[in-house]
Parts: sequence; structure tokens; C-alpha cells
Amino acid sequence: MVDTIVTMVFLAMSLVYAVLIIRFFFGFKKIGRQPHHSGARLAVSVIVPFRNEESTIGRTLESLLEQQTNTDFEIVAADDHSTDDSARVVTDIAARNPHLRLVESTGQGKKAALATGIDSAHHNAIITADADCTYNSHWLDAMSATFEQQGCRLLAAPVVIGGRLNWFGKFQFVDFASLVGSGIGAAGCGHPIMCNGANLMFSRQTYNELTDPLNSKFASGDDVFLLHSIKQNFGADSICFAAQPETIAETRPAPTVGAFLRQRTRWGGKATGYTDADSLIVAAIVAAKSFLLCIGIAALPLLWKPALVLYLTKLVADTLLLSAVCKRFGNRRFLWWMPVYEFIVAVYILWVFVSAIFSSGKPTWKSSRKEEYRHTKHKI
Repeated sequence: MVDTIVTMVFLAMSLVYAVLIIRFFFGFKKIGRQPHHSGARLAVSVIVPFRNEESTIGRTLESLLEQQTNTDFEIVAADDHSTDDSARVVTDIAARNPHLRLVESTGQGKKAALATGIDSAHHNAIITADADCTYNSHWLDAMSATFEQQGCRLLAAPVVIGGRLNWFGKFQFVDFASLVGSGIGAAGCGHPIMCNGANLMFSRQTYNELTDPLNSKFASGDDVFLLHSIKQNFGADSICFAAQPETIAETRPAPTVGAFLRQRTRWGGKATGYTDADSLIVAAIVAAKSFLLCIGIAALPLLWKPALVLYLTKLVADTLLLSAVCKRFGNRRFLWWMPVYEFIVAVYILWVFVSAIFSSGKPTWKSSRKEEYRHTKHKI
């Protein structure tokens, strides 16, 4: 009797998860490659919050300043009390380019730096970027044009792992692609649940209409809480996703397993603050799937049949979605990682889920990137 119930639970979870990912797949396909139309007339303020990013912020700002556009724009680099030479790097670049200026955050943490940057912006159209990303030379044009054409309150765009990748970087590429695909796919289904603050566009007017849009109680999650707040106040159809190659932001993988887990724990810590029903349902399904798969692995050989069904169902569904994501934004050759990835991701998601519950949003913003990269220079 117990065996029958356990098997039914595994099979039911296999079905539920497969339906979810297949919906994301069709939602992702629905948000096609919008044609790139230049000629946007919006004046834009690009906000780049940073803290101890001296090894990456120069590359980020140079990519932003190399935009091939007629759009009037400024870059506001908001310093969250860096203790390294990040501010000096920004100041040196700003001395050569009038589009860039440095502001000091009036509070503590990334959200305070973002808020300071937005308050300091000269333009109503706001784009947020990360200090460890690089951007296409037509990125600003493509984002602005899409924002105007879609007429949305919030425009989100993809962030992908780039650069020369070792085995761990390739694993992270696949993992990051799953987040991108799920975020775009959910939006394509009419139920947006997540986005990335390294590539967001909205108006300051919309931002000012919201009460605590970044949810200041949590150190992480400025992007997702903003999406949830806009969704709650203006409806799911007020949120759009861009899918043009020009809108992609490229970031680097975490240099170590420890840095990766700290990053994911930081991201997961915000989940305890979710009130969005779609996000809670998806989080519950993913956590339950990971829990059951880990139980199945631990209980081998007793549960090998239902565990195998769950594993194969997950592998097929995830590969379907990731194949579409990688075809559009990345390299499908990395999909050879999938059979191993499915085991690893189940364990780490469960670990992050438990850590997030106990942290209750306490993880702070990034530690010094100089320290994280100190032992991994030239390896990634």
C-alpha cells in the first residue's frame, strides 16, 4: 500500500512538472524575435549600482558608452560604499565621457543604490544594468524601441552566461539558461514570475506610483519584487519581454562553487517574501520535484522505478525548453550537460530552498568581487 502511494506521488509530480515546463516552452516560443526597429526617441537614464566591482565595472561602462544610437542617454553609476577602487575606475572613465556620472548611495545595499540612482536620474525612462555585465552596441536602441512599441510598464530582457567557459562555467550556462527560459516562458503564458535586474526598463513615473516597489525588507530581489509590484498594480499584461539578440546582456559565471551557492542562496532568500500566486506555485513545484528526486536517489534501489520516471520526465521536459533557449540565445552544444545537470540541480535547489527558509532574506548583497576573482583569474 505504501509503495503504491509513493509511486503515485512520484508519477503525479512527474506529470505536474512536465505540464509546467511544456507550458513554459510554448510561452517561450510565443515571445518570438521581435524585429529590431531603431529610431526610438526616448531619453534614457541607465542606472548601474555597484559595490566593490573594480575588476568588472570598467568593461561594463565601456560597453554602455559604445552604444550606437541617436537616443539621448546618461549613465548613472551608483556607488554602494565600495571599499576597493571601483569609484576611481568610474571617475576616470567619467572624466573622458560626459554621458557618465557617479553618485554616492544614500543608504546601504543594492536597493538603496538603485533608489539613489533612480532619484538622481535626469530622464523618465529608466534602464537598470549590472556592473558585471556587458551589452551589445545596439542594446540601448533595441530596448528603447521595444519599450515604446510594446507600450508596457516593465520591459525585461535576457541575461546569459558568456566568455570562455570551463566545465563549471558550462554548467552555470545551462542553469542560467533554464532561468531565462522559465522567466520568458511564464511571461509568454500570461503569468510573468521573474526577471533579471541586469536588463530591465521601466518609467520613473511607474516606479513612483508604487509603494516600496523593491521591497526593502529583503536584501535581494529588487528585480522580481518590482515585477510583482507592477503585476499586482497594473496587471500581468503590463509586463513585456524582449527577445532580440541586441537586447541580451552577457555576464560571467561565478568563479567558485562557494560563490555560486552564495549567489543562489541570495536569490532564493527573497522567495520567503513572495506574495505573487504564480511565483509561489512554481516555486512549490520546483522544490517538491527536487525533494522527491533527492529522496528517490537516497532510497535506491527501493524507489528506482518511480525515481527513474521522475528523472526521465524532468530530463525530457527541461531539454525541450533549454534547446529552444540555447538555439535563440546560446550554444546548444552545452546541452550534453543535461543528464548530469538534472542530478546536480535537484540537490542544489533543495539546499538553496532550505537555506532560503532559514535565512529569511538575510543574505547581503555581493561581497567584494575582487576577493571572489582573486584565486580564479584567467581560469574562466
